Amino acid sequence: MAAVLKRLFAGSQPFPVEHRRNFILLFIDVAFWGILNGSIVVFLAVYVSRLGASAVQVGLLTASPALMNLLFSFAASNFARGRSVYSITRWSWLITRVFYLFLIPLPLLLPAQTQIWVIITITLVMNVSGTVAAVIGNAFFADAVPLRYRGSVVGTRNALLAFTSTLTSLGVGQILISMSFEQGYALVFAIGCAGAMISLVALFMVRPVQDTFQAGENEADAPPVEKGGIRFDVIRGKFGRVVLTALIFQAAVFWANPVFPLYQVHSLKLSDLTISQGTSLFWVVYFLASTQSGELTRRLGFRKLFGIGAIGSGLALLIITYAQQNWVYMAAQLVSGSSWAWIGGSMINYILERVPANDRPAHLAWYNIAINAAILLTGLLVPKLLGLSGDATAETSGLFTGMLLGVLFRFLAGGFILLFG
Repeated sequence: MAAVLKRLFAGSQPFPVEHRRNFILLFIDVAFWGILNGSIVVFLAVYVSRLGASAVQVGLLTASPALMNLLFSFAASNFARGRSVYSITRWSWLITRVFYLFLIPLPLLLPAQTQIWVIITITLVMNVSGTVAAVIGNAFFADAVPLRYRGSVVGTRNALLAFTSTLTSLGVGQILISMSFEQGYALVFAIGCAGAMISLVALFMVRPVQDTFQAGENEADAPPVEKGGIRFDVIRGKFGRVVLTALIFQAAVFWANPVFPLYQVHSLKLSDLTISQGTSLFWVVYFLASTQSGELTRRLGFRKLFGIGAIGSGLALLIITYAQQNWVYMAAQLVSGSSWAWIGGSMINYILERVPANDRPAHLAWYNIAINAAILLTGLLVPKLLGLSGDATAETSGLFTGMLLGVLFRFLAGGFILLFG
């Protein structure tokens, strides 16, 4: 078994001694982040849907973090100038993850509607510091992992994320069917919080390493750019097309976010156990596909793999839309898992290889703006456009239309990436 895993994770080149410690810590970080992902991240929207949340409330849950990101992205970029991206990333993630503690007692203490609004408020507030972590975190990763190793490191991280997310989702499904609703979700939130904190310990142990080969790979030998304020010059150049690509893709993906949890619960009538099993299958496939993403990126390049993954995610959403039987839902997870592994192994590298190393915060701030503008617009507008402002259980037609439009937009986004990205 150990030999099989070693072959799966083996990259095209061995990791050098000076970077090995940081890479291992980044692997530990994402492995425990997978525990958070397989519990809170996957089931929070399902939880509020079961509490009786409307599409508007689910949309707010999706959009409130994006609002904070839009408000504070440029401030985070300016704050990072002249400061260590390592320190900023660690402390901003610490502040953000503390808020997960507040979710644990909610199922046991408050009535349903109060819980929904408290959860929306928590996600809103925690993403002030979360914005700093999101903007500077990509620069942190780029500094910790030289360009020539990023494909292998990202592939391994994605595989580990899939592995721990799978185990966690399976465990969560068993917890939710064996305990009362309130106690089960309280325990699920506690498990996710524990994973987030252990992941944080690994991040705090990552140390800067001077890479003698980094210079020349992406202008790392150029002096840092000292401009402040809102840097419109960033999007006037070639990076503007990258920002537009990110905006189009994220809008296509997040179109379905206010719809999908409600569609699973109210239209498909999936149980928590079925959702757990489907999520676990997704991550198994994601794991297997991620171990090969390094080889695929060498053959296709980051942009092509990104576009193919976007089209595949649309196909998966199409299958889920017609998943009236559990086996169809599971088949969709097979397509979704491989597609998102390709996206996960290519998207951030597609961005980073187009970002000058001496001006990362300003460029990544615009990337973050694009992502969160898409999340905010879709989270707030989709429920209104589909007429989902009332009781979701009585709006099956609107949910179905929303799913099909999500499929169309993902297909179009994938085509745009392949042709113009």
